[in-house]
Amino acid sequence: MDDQLAKQIEDLELSLLRPEVRRSAKKIKELLADDFVEFGMFGKQYTKLDFVETLPNSEEEKFEKYDASDFAAREIAPDTVLLTYAATIEFLKTNEKIFTLRSSIWQKRSGKWQMIFHQGTVILKGQGRLYAQ
Repeated sequence: MDDQLAKQIEDLELSLLRPEVRRSAKKIKELLADDFVEFGMFGKQYTKLDFVETLPNSEEEKFEKYDASDFAAREIAPDTVLLTYAATIEFLKTNEKIFTLRSSIWQKRSGKWQMIFHQGTVILKGQGRLYAQ
């Protein structure tokens, strides 16, 4: 997989962490596939509709800061990319930090890249390794 595609997928992933995107149902609809599913970091399952209906109006989002690092992308099928990375979520109201490993599958459909799957797994600080590199 070329570096340009890896960077494009990383940029798309990071866009979903930006407040202006998370508050826009239109942008969420563009970036998530209709059959999108997420297994959240605490075990709850979400769909595209869950995010479109709740994320733009979420008060909690205003108190979170995301820091993502250690990105690794690999093409797992034609027009399908697995992206893995580490993320720290800081809750600004409480100063609590949660450390996670994350994986997303992006697929090119009708000429557009969309996320079809995402999973976050909580880890202890400094634990976990990324093997998709």
